[in-house]
Amino acid sequence: MRQTLMRLLGAAVAGFALYGSFQPIGWWWAGWVSVALMVVVLSGRPSWKVTAGAGFLWGFTTALAALPWIQTMVGLLPWVALSVVLGLLQILVALGIRAILGARLPLLLRGLGAAAWIVAFEAVLARWPFGGFPWLRYAFGQVGGPLEKAATIGSAPLVTFLAAVIGAGVAVSIIGRDRLNVAGGLGVAVLAVVAGVVVPQNTLDDAPSSIRVAAVQGNVPRLGLEFNAQQRAVLSNHVDATKELAQRVRDGEEEQPDLVIWPENSSDISPFTDPLAERLIDEAASEIGVPIIVGTFSYENGTQNTMVVWDPETGPGDMHEKIYLQPFGETMPYRDLLRKVTPLVDMAGDMTPGEGDAVVDAGGARVGLATCFEVIFDRAVRDSVNNGANLLATPTNNATFGYTDMTYQQLAMSRFRAIEHDRAVVVAATSGVSAIVEPNGTVQQETEIFEQKVLTATLPLKDDRTFATRYGVVVEAVLVLFALVVFGASLYRRPHPISDKGAPGE
Repeated sequence: MRQTLMRLLGAAVAGFALYGSFQPIGWWWAGWVSVALMVVVLSGRPSWKVTAGAGFLWGFTTALAALPWIQTMVGLLPWVALSVVLGLLQILVALGIRAILGARLPLLLRGLGAAAWIVAFEAVLARWPFGGFPWLRYAFGQVGGPLEKAATIGSAPLVTFLAAVIGAGVAVSIIGRDRLNVAGGLGVAVLAVVAGVVVPQNTLDDAPSSIRVAAVQGNVPRLGLEFNAQQRAVLSNHVDATKELAQRVRDGEEEQPDLVIWPENSSDISPFTDPLAERLIDEAASEIGVPIIVGTFSYENGTQNTMVVWDPETGPGDMHEKIYLQPFGETMPYRDLLRKVTPLVDMAGDMTPGEGDAVVDAGGARVGLATCFEVIFDRAVRDSVNNGANLLATPTNNATFGYTDMTYQQLAMSRFRAIEHDRAVVVAATSGVSAIVEPNGTVQQETEIFEQKVLTATLPLKDDRTFATRYGVVVEAVLVLFALVVFGASLYRRPHPISDKGAPGE
């Protein structure tokens, strides 16, 4: 019983450690600790029940600690329910690692297989259920750490794998009794760190051209969901901030921008249906004299979350209709069924996903747009860059989430995308944190939460594609295949009398 409790406690600590790697805490090394703890917890062939319990606690504690911002939007029950679901799904990871660690295979190979199994699970969670929810990937907790540059080679899967290899290598050195396994585990961990460090850093010097961009954070009248009742005030805030920028340009206090970017939902009142909203946006565009990318809604194919390029002379032009919608927020799976459980389901929208290439032409740039939730998906940003984007933008509406960690976690994802694709990223938020991110992931400028502010910067327009942009999905497939091969071998060559210290078998 004491050993079982220690295993379950270790799994819970591993979950909290993974949470600690995410922003705003940003202890990137804590992600390594998380994997190391779980490899130790699952070594020695614990029973399937103990393994399942450890896996559940691993996922549940991570989600519960990292996602409390969900309750600010839909309440306590959905936050806890999502944490439970993610905990249940994490049982599959624990069972796979347990099987691999218990196989009659070299201990070092088992450690690498366990690391790859984590990547395989993340690949599934990036796509299923309901389109996927890869918010809690290990890779996103590595921003600011020595592994982040590896994103240019293999996107999030490679960064997760390297982080997991380090953790597994340390664990192997702990549980391995012979010197070969101890040395091998530590050697592999060191090699994984070196692999991340030696990747060249993206620079600002090799861009063929540049663009002057302004990101407008207009702010919202008050906190919480109630801001939607003051939609005209939100639009007016962004109009006023843009006009003030125009005045500073006329006064010689600011350089003339080539492009202005507003956040998602900056005009919740659609200019396609409301003449006053159309007039206000026209006025702002005319004042500043350059295109504005405006967040609003369009209705030609149902209700769509739309970013539209608003030209000062010709009005609305290129549009990006959000492709990857947020389940239980912008859409509601099983609405009729779940309505019998809670009326909260009717707080979710009923939007239609877009089908475009996620790129708009604006101000002389090809802007790749990942609207809010879309930034968590590798394929969303990768597709836009492969479709010609030379600048990235993450327009987002996070007013509902107040002062929670959500905005910082999302900013880290935008930083990750900058590194991954060697592109500058403009984060335009309704209420914070907006930011200008350089191609190496450095935050050049940022706002405070609930601050009206305009960020301006001259940013590089890059055309070259990184290896990750071109072949990131191949890297992911190779790692997943490796995980499946090792898992298959573990089923064939089991059990193994694992040489563990203090981790007895059944």
